[in-house]
Amino acid sequence: MPTWLGTRAQRLRALLIALVMAIIWAVLREGAAALVPFFIGAILVYILIPPVQFLQDRAPRKIRGKSVARTLAIILVYLVVFGLLGGLLSYVVPELITQTQQLVSTVPKLAENLSGRISFDVDALLERIPLAIRSSVEEGVQTTIRAVGDAIQTGIEKTVQTVWATVSFIVGMAIVPIWVFLVLSNLAGAQRTFNRMIPPAARGDVHNIVGIIDSLASAYLRGQLILCLVIAAASTILLAALGVPQALLLGTLAGAFEVIPNLGPFIGAIPAVVVTLLVDPIKAVWVALGFVVIQQVENAFLVPRISGRAVRFHHTIVIVLVLVGSEVAGLWGMLLAVPLAAMLRDVARYLYLRTTDRGATPEMAMEILRAQSV
Repeated sequence: MPTWLGTRAQRLRALLIALVMAIIWAVLREGAAALVPFFIGAILVYILIPPVQFLQDRAPRKIRGKSVARTLAIILVYLVVFGLLGGLLSYVVPELITQTQQLVSTVPKLAENLSGRISFDVDALLERIPLAIRSSVEEGVQTTIRAVGDAIQTGIEKTVQTVWATVSFIVGMAIVPIWVFLVLSNLAGAQRTFNRMIPPAARGDVHNIVGIIDSLASAYLRGQLILCLVIAAASTILLAALGVPQALLLGTLAGAFEVIPNLGPFIGAIPAVVVTLLVDPIKAVWVALGFVVIQQVENAFLVPRISGRAVRFHHTIVIVLVLVGSEVAGLWGMLLAVPLAAMLRDVARYLYLRTTDRGATPEMAMEILRAQSV
């Protein structure tokens, strides 16, 4: 057993800390909607820490060890990031809006034509079915239509409910750049304050656990960001080369769905295939084959080198985690199930090594964990 849990008083203190963390978790869960902007801000912090640290370490010697060096590094990173975003968004956003409007205006007519074909085929099929069975089939079709209508109504109701929460979301998003700047500026001070709050005997274990979580989260987030950008670019080029309308919009959607592990590539391909199917069924086959090629290249070369090393889960396990996460927490569950499971696995391994009968030291436990992760 770790030395910081050796006495009754130490165990009671650990129990108190666990109780406080449980209360904080309950409060955060109830206020999850208001915390979404800050969750996005935390992701930005993870992404921006390496370039900020890189520039700070290469600041002039006179200011390198001072807070002004970090402030200047953050400002420079902000200028570069927002400059790039401004340049990209000045083209991408207007084009996405234009293509969305085009898609919205053309899809109903195309869908109506497709619906007419399907209706004709269904009617022809029903004429060949015996009358006794036909009534059951028609009843099943009507039940399906009612179910779809109820689902649409439920979706509209949830959308209206979400609108009421947009005020806190907009305010939060407006202050995220300032919040990220403050977090990056005071990161070292926050770490020192956090260390002082931990009993000296427990600092080694807490430091290692935080390090495990931090390394997994940073590697996974940066890996997923790179995958999203690469897949969005590859999908857009593919669709544009095949002459698919709204190629930028559909390629961007494919890249956005990439954040869902394993299932994202399949979901992201659906809008492009469906839109192409409404325009040219033959071309839709080539679009589907193109997405299959992109996915195979991604699985063979990109995922193992970019994000596979972070989570180290087999594809079958990832699919199960995504589906279970979706059932437990909806969209957020789909996005976070895999990294959270990887964190839980490695933290559990570390604690197991620390609490065995012979008991490894914090340093030994981390060495064993690193060896098992290779």
